[in-house]
Amino acid sequence: MNDDFTLINLDYLNEISAGDDQLILDLVDMFFEQIPEYQHSMHELYERKEWHNLGRIAHKAKSAVLMVGLNELAEELKNLEENAKEGKNINIYQEIIAKFVRESDFALKELLTIKNKK
Repeated sequence: MNDDFTLINLDYLNEISAGDDQLILDLVDMFFEQIPEYQHSMHELYERKEWHNLGRIAHKAKSAVLMVGLNELAEELKNLEENAKEGKNINIYQEIIAKFVRESDFALKELLTIKNKK
């Protein structure tokens, strides 16, 4: 499963799965399930100003995006996590959430090519 992708990097998935295609597909399926939930939760928690819970979701989303090599996005989510848990720098939350949605949607499209090959 070595494809050239614009955004995702499957090196980590290949490493933790020892190249097991089925395990990679299972992890990709998990990403497909989790990401829309995280996107929805982030928007909802932002609207309700539930900063601490927003930080918790950012932490979970960070782990998911790291799995597919979105390291820069993971750093942004870490920033959101740390700030939201303390209710600081609220002005950056919306921008990071928008970036998460945009990049994770793009990652889902790229990952779809893996699912379609099997």
